[in-house]
Amino acid sequence: MNQQCQLAAAFFLVLALVGCGAAQATKDGSADAAKWAFTTKIKTMNIDLLARSSLNPNRNGQSLSTVIRIYQLKNADQFEKLDYTQLQHNDVDLLQPELLMTKGLVLRPDASVSISEPMNSDTEYIGIVAFFRDAAPTSQWKLVVPKKQWKKTDPVRIEVRENSLSLI
Repeated sequence: MNQQCQLAAAFFLVLALVGCGAAQATKDGSADAAKWAFTTKIKTMNIDLLARSSLNPNRNGQSLSTVIRIYQLKNADQFEKLDYTQLQHNDVDLLQPELLMTKGLVLRPDASVSISEPMNSDTEYIGIVAFFRDAAPTSQWKLVVPKKQWKKTDPVRIEVRENSLSLI
């Protein structure tokens, strides 16, 4: 009888230990499922740039092309602190270690450009800069779009008019 009690006690002890492990695995699995469901999973950066005919005017009012740079960033703090000249001449060095990717293009007046690039999994923000001929301190030459705001189905649409960028 004593041996049967010991065997039963050992069985229940093993069962209890297995149950604890299963409960922990379930708890971890539930946390992973919740993280998957509520984390923004964007794999592609889709941007539509729409230039108006009044893009980047010179002193005579003639519209000119402008250089646009797009940055994938882990954090936007440094990007937001940098001024026009710093980003124009030394962006890659000054944005380290937050910079994950950069893309440059030239946008012509009254034209549109669609960009589709892989989104780095560590990207939390997209920074967009337009290097206008005359970037007045009051003009909106720089934008930050949080990854949380990104929609999977629609591209982010940005209008470029005169010396200003704006989300549309």
